[in-house]
Amino acid sequence: MLLNYLYINFFEETQFANAVGTTTEDIQSLIAARVFPAPSYAYDVKGRSVSFVAEFKDHQTYRFHLRGHTDWYRDITQLRLDTEVRARDHFFDRYDHAKAAFLTSSLGVELQAQAPNVVNQFDDEHSNSTWGHFLNGVYGVCTRDGRPESVFLKQAGVMFIEQMIGDSPDKPSPAKSELLRRTVNFLDGVESDFAPHEAPKSSRQRSIEDVRAQYFDLKAA
Repeated sequence: MLLNYLYINFFEETQFANAVGTTTEDIQSLIAARVFPAPSYAYDVKGRSVSFVAEFKDHQTYRFHLRGHTDWYRDITQLRLDTEVRARDHFFDRYDHAKAAFLTSSLGVELQAQAPNVVNQFDDEHSNSTWGHFLNGVYGVCTRDGRPESVFLKQAGVMFIEQMIGDSPDKPSPAKSELLRRTVNFLDGVESDFAPHEAPKSSRQRSIEDVRAQYFDLKAA
């Protein structure tokens, strides 16, 4: 079950290297240089094969990179983002563009009116944490494509939802209920499904599945 999820949503490191036309050594060098995310999952396998000819024992660690991170690899190679400073600046150029577009959108404006304190949380400390989590492969786990734009949208969706339900633990007004529903649906489009063993304790469970069940009487299929 887990391996099915990983091979559907991720490339094993050798597959990833082949997909972007490089080597696993190059990928590992970029990770060490802090310009490319570490694998989102490491899967240790101990195996034993027995046949008429011989017995074989094996122990391998498979490293899985989000398929969407091929986009980031092309950015850092084509734009020569060969230092952490350059890679981080590019990341936040894209992240901040997504932030500005969202906050001026209809949904963003309505959410700021309901939860004005959320925007203040996007400070320098938050930026440092975001970049660290990106490099550690965290956003390969919790977003569908790992792109800087999706990282912001995932963060914003979770933060606005948490603020809205924290302020109104009981059933909200019809207008606020509709805004909450739209925000949950929006977050559903950017947040990953998570691996089977992670799903019950994930932000998807808290901010999407639980909210739908509590406020809208919708249970996951």
